[in-house]
Amino acid sequence: MQRVMGGSARGRKLKSPDGLTFRPTTGRVKEFIFNILQGEVEGANVLDLFSGTGSLGIEALSRGARHVTFVEKAVGSLKLLNENLSLCSFIDQSTVLQGDVFKNLDYLGRQQNQFDFILADPPFKENYRQAIVKNVNLNNLLLKHAPLIVEHEKHDPDEGDHSLILERQRRFGACYISVYGV
Repeated sequence: MQRVMGGSARGRKLKSPDGLTFRPTTGRVKEFIFNILQGEVEGANVLDLFSGTGSLGIEALSRGARHVTFVEKAVGSLKLLNENLSLCSFIDQSTVLQGDVFKNLDYLGRQQNQFDFILADPPFKENYRQAIVKNVNLNNLLLKHAPLIVEHEKHDPDEGDHSLILERQRRFGACYISVYGV
């Protein structure tokens, strides 16, 4: 069961799908991410990629983010994401974009959107880390000194054909958190 760990919605239980294909971000990982972002969340404009049920973006809203743009393709996850936003009273502070993450990154780039930080928790089996970093960089979606935080497995390579800098990386079992900066 997922819960909001801090802020105005602290302790709120979030709806999650049944089944084994769902891989929620653990509390330990979420705590690490928001410790990195300490001081950057209040008033932030955030992008949450591969949002799933919205756990990371909702955590940001609970901790004072001004707005979160959620991007999710799976219809079942979108339904739960919208229910979770409603449960936490964050509908007015969010935008939900349905569809392919990479097409939405291009769309956001064409709209000249920029974010105070970006969170990405893609399905591990897809090895999307390189594509995420490259597309965020190409579309100029990060404000200066803003972090991109990607959750991935060890074997998910980053070939470095982008100008973002890997500033920090930490392992949590089979999960890695990589923090990139401009």
